[in-house]
Formats: sequence, structure tokens, C-alpha cells
Amino acid sequence: MKSVFTAKYLQHLNSKKNKDGGFTLIELLVVIAIIAILAAILFPVFAQAKLAAKKTKSLSNVKNIGTATQIYYADNDDYTPSIWGTNDPSACTGPTNFSGCSNEWWMPIFPYFKSIALIYSDERLDRDTNWLRSGVYGAQYLSAYGYNWGPFGWRGGGMLNKQVAVPRPTGGFGNMNAGISATSVVNPAQMFAFGDTYDTPRATIGIGFAGDTFRGFTNAALRYNGTFNYAFVDGHAKAVPVRAGILPGAFNNRFVVVRNLQAYGASYCADPDAIIQPEDGTTSNLNSNPRPPAMACGLYATWIQQTITAACVGNSTSTACNFQ
Repeated sequence: MKSVFTAKYLQHLNSKKNKDGGFTLIELLVVIAIIAILAAILFPVFAQAKLAAKKTKSLSNVKNIGTATQIYYADNDDYTPSIWGTNDPSACTGPTNFSGCSNEWWMPIFPYFKSIALIYSDERLDRDTNWLRSGVYGAQYLSAYGYNWGPFGWRGGGMLNKQVAVPRPTGGFGNMNAGISATSVVNPAQMFAFGDTYDTPRATIGIGFAGDTFRGFTNAALRYNGTFNYAFVDGHAKAVPVRAGILPGAFNNRFVVVRNLQAYGASYCADPDAIIQPEDGTTSNLNSNPRPPAMACGLYATWIQQTITAACVGNSTSTACNFQ
């Protein structure tokens, strides 16, 4: 009798031990489901936090280069940096002979900010293999930021005058976009000096240039979900919403333009009321379809909005349209 009781008691203890010391299959599945739900909730939050950190870092870069640009103006009779092509091939042969090479907008300013990492963005990691930029200036990646050449093409109107031909010592022509007086800018607090772009080389933020290497077909695919960082002529920096679309004949058949035309439509312009003529073909010609006519500089962004009204469907690049 005692042995039977003992056996049942031990069986009861073992049963209780198993019940208290482990999970049933249903309990395990519930735990896994809860973890999956939490992960689904938290991962997008983590991704957004990471993107926000990258955007903040980029805005800091833009601000620091903008400050350096202010010092450059003061040391150069208040003129903005000029841009030129390879105007003397004989003086563009290697790391110790590069005065005749084409230049990037940040090269004249580089002595004032010194850390080449400021031109990078975590959202653009294209390797820079150009011997001048990488070998002389130490650039590992293409600049994430472009200069304000004006609203469209090589027409000028921004931080530069229109592009003109420059005779080469050995014959033929190079080109140059001369800088302007910073004090001639009508509203320095509203005009872009430079900012985010996909353009390269001699990177720009022009409407028909800034989508150069962008391969997406939606505004959400743009850098920082379509919010670009810009430095203004007065030195401050700000994140500005942009949108994009297809423009046949533009770089990569894409355009990028500010969303808020009332606030930033004229931000590409030193003088929003100045009439900007199309290129005459003597140097370069951004022959897009549609192609902006001559108009006041401050109206170019509005013209893009009023002229390109269709929504893009599919991945065609043959007809002008707006990304959704």
C-alpha cells in the first residue's frame, strides 16, 4: 500500500515539475507571435531614427561648408567660386600638374573647411575614381552636394553667370561659368548656394541636372524621403522638400524641383526678376522636351509645375511626367 502511494506521489511531483518548468507548444507560439508583432512595430521606428540621424549629419555638413563659403567670399572680393572645364589639357596631366583641369565647386572652398568628409553623405556612397579629386584632394566618394548654377541648364542666374567658351592655348575651346558678386544677390537668406543632388561631375542643383544618377520612379525613393538639405547664400542651412519626375533630354531624363514654390520657387536665383535666356549652343545646350523658354529666373520652377502636369505611369522615360 505504501509503495503504491509513494509511486503516485512521485508521479504527481514529476507532473508538477514538468508543468512548472517548461512551456507548452501553445505558450511558445504565443511568445513568438508577440516578438514578431513587436519587431514589426519597432523596426520601422529604428529605420526612421537611422534616416533622421543621417539627415541631421548631412545638414551639419552643409552648414559647415556654408560657413566656409562665407569666409571664401570675404577673401575673394566677395565673389562666388567660378566653375570651368578642362581649359588647358597640357596643364592637366597628373597630381602635380592640374591647373588646367576642370574643377568641382567645392575645390576653391576646400582650404576653408579642409575635411573632405564634409562633402559626403551616407545616402551617396558612389566611389570617386577621378585622379584629380581622389589623388589630389583625397575624395573617396562623389560629393553628395551640388552648386547652384541657376534654375536650368547652363543659362546662369544662380551663383554663376551663363557658361561661355574659353579659347585653349593649343586650339579649340574649353568653357567657364564665372562667379558673381555675393552682394548682388537680391535675397541672400532665400537663395540656395548649394545642396543635395544626384548630379556629377561638376555637381549642380539645377532642375534639369539634379536627378542625374537617380534611378527611382517615386518621390519616396528620393534621398531622405524627398527632403534635401540646402545651404543658403547668407550661411544658414535648411531641409527643403523636393519632388521629381521625368523630363526627356534632362540629365538621366529626370528633373528635381522644390515642392513649395511660394517659399522656394525663386531660391535658384540671384535676381528672381532677371530674364534668363536659353543656351545658344556655343558651349552646351540642355535641349529638354519640353524646354523652358526665356523667362524671369524666379518663374522657372513654376513653369515646370504648370507645364508638366501628368502623373507618371510605369517606368517610361519618354514622356514628361511627375512622380507620385
